[in-house]
Amino acid sequence: MKKLNFGCGRDIKPGWDNVDIQKGKGIKKSFDFNKFPYPLQDSYYDYIYLDNVLEHLMDSQRVLEELWRIGKNEAIIEIIVPHYSNKGAYSDLEHVHFYNEISFKNFADRKIKVDQEKMFEIIKINLLPTGLGRILPKLIREKLSLFLNGLISQIEIKYKILK
Repeated sequence: MKKLNFGCGRDIKPGWDNVDIQKGKGIKKSFDFNKFPYPLQDSYYDYIYLDNVLEHLMDSQRVLEELWRIGKNEAIIEIIVPHYSNKGAYSDLEHVHFYNEISFKNFADRKIKVDQEKMFEIIKINLLPTGLGRILPKLIREKLSLFLNGLISQIEIKYKILK
């Protein structure tokens, strides 16, 4: 199984292709994630992992399209991003985008290729609670998060690539 740790930073995963914008020990390839196409092979990876990377990149849609290109049919893309309602999403001056779960649902529903119904299927969307959010039951927490900030920390999503 070919696995890609996209935007690995210092989180070098043994047995994975670790790529980042910076060079370093354990990083297989470094390149600018805002320049397309990526210097990675088409339909190569079975699993692609992004942990707090997407919110730093200029064109989220184009990034996801590139990840679709380099992933195999039925490959999994796992993405973790800060939830827009968490102050941590705004505390990093390098964050250029803010997301909620609907952002990823809308993207999965888009038809980017004319001859194809969809490029992605949602496998899972999980709203990870903050310390305060853990006190509340999930259903109440997710409803209240529409009105109160600080209940949801991050969004974890898994897409399946459809080719």
